[in-house]
Amino acid sequence: MADTGEIVLRNARVAADESGNICLNDLWELAGRPENKRPRDWYRGKRVKALEGALQDRIVEIFHKSPKEVEGSTYKVAGRGTGARTYAHPVLALDYSEYLEPSLGVEVRDVFLRYRANDVGLANDILDRIAEQVREDEMRVHIRGEITERNRELASEGSKAGCKGWHYAELHNAGYRGLYNGLDEGGIHRLKRLTKNQKILDHMTAAEGAANLFRITQAKVAMQSRKPKTPREAFDIAHDAGVKTREAMQRIGGVMPEKMPVADAIGEAKKRLKANKPLISKE
Repeated sequence: MADTGEIVLRNARVAADESGNICLNDLWELAGRPENKRPRDWYRGKRVKALEGALQDRIVEIFHKSPKEVEGSTYKVAGRGTGARTYAHPVLALDYSEYLEPSLGVEVRDVFLRYRANDVGLANDILDRIAEQVREDEMRVHIRGEITERNRELASEGSKAGCKGWHYAELHNAGYRGLYNGLDEGGIHRLKRLTKNQKILDHMTAAEGAANLFRITQAKVAMQSRKPKTPREAFDIAHDAGVKTREAMQRIGGVMPEKMPVADAIGEAKKRLKANKPLISKE
């Protein structure tokens, strides 16, 4: 079934089908893809079945349709396998969003009511949110690329101090420990609950990435100035750059990097940029 409309929530598109039914898969994605809360899990509940029955009775009463015409129209699964998409009447979609996450339910109620009321302010609100997301994604992508380059430069300075082999991993971990209050790459990985194949740097917000870029850059500059003679001296400089960056963040009163939220993959940010930038282009 082809999508013919959409609403925007949390800077992401939520599809609607030709009947105005909302894509529950998109809502599930917004809630962070919680296990055991997929559309089918929610739909199995007796309360949901009762809600759907009451909804269909109401549609029959208001639109003077027969029960047979209404049957199957409020909850539909289009496609098969991993490509299947589940659509539900807005009343059911609201219930599902509240089941996923109460705050998401509030947002769905607000946006959908404004959408149906043809609120002209909604379009501007949506564009503002998209523009904000574009700015965040642009910063993330730029900073991620800069970190790659600056880490190479830092490694080059480390080689002058005799770093080789495992020393390079320790050089980076020394910086992490300074910035993350003793946590090395593995500790950060566990704290952020990333999977085995997810890289820390690929899941940093722009703010967390910027903090890391600063400590890497300062470590490189300090090594150029102090000219360490051994790997241990290089490690100490990298660690000190992390500590000083953390102290600066504490003085400013910001959120410490280990407490910053985990962003989606940098690849997703790149995809969003490709899709969203044309929407806010002034040309």
